[in-house]
Amino acid sequence: MTRTRLALPALIVLAAFGSGCADRDAVRVRLHMYTPPAFDARRVEIRAQVAGPLTGLRYKWFSGAGENDPQESGEPVTVFTFADGTTRDRVSVEVWRAGERVAYDEIAVKLDPERARLATQVDPRLQVAITTVPPYEAGGPDTRANIAGKVSGPLSPGLRVVIYALADVWYIQPSPGELHEIREDGGWGSWTHTGSSYAALVVRPGFHPFPRYDVLPQVGGFVVARTVVDGTRP
Repeated sequence: MTRTRLALPALIVLAAFGSGCADRDAVRVRLHMYTPPAFDARRVEIRAQVAGPLTGLRYKWFSGAGENDPQESGEPVTVFTFADGTTRDRVSVEVWRAGERVAYDEIAVKLDPERARLATQVDPRLQVAITTVPPYEAGGPDTRANIAGKVSGPLSPGLRVVIYALADVWYIQPSPGELHEIREDGGWGSWTHTGSSYAALVVRPGFHPFPRYDVLPQVGGFVVARTVVDGTRP
């Protein structure tokens, strides 16, 4: 399974789920499911909230029919992929320290039918191009350049363009949360901070873009088209 470095929100580590001196050295774990916008419909992230002494903990992940990546690690997180033809499963975690299992939890996971429906509605005729390409140069808050392009194919109401520029990671442009309208002729445009590469995503209503990504969302789900170009060089 391809491993992808993800730009994800910080994991929450709790000091304790309860109180009482007798439980001070106990390890407790609770699982939570999260679906980053970059994921396709069949993948979810499972996070473990951990209480108690954290030193030396290892996490072993299990599921009924799907696949966990990683299956074992020192971080309390895994990415679960539903098996083909399944819409429900259970994911469990065993927390180990020095050869002893010190905590356990499991969670029921269910395929989001709306995300699955959207994932099957990708129209290959819909394409996006960047026609005005900003320069290839170091990014930063004081840089500025124009970027523009065109969306071709069947345009449905509510589609928007999201722009990213690559510096050390991908940053949304020109400001967090900004979605750009597509004109009747398919054109769109904005200004952007500069970077080494630029990306334009066409997204459906309901897409909530992250301000930064290590890896850009793929086409599928709320993302219906995507293009990436290198900045222009002198």
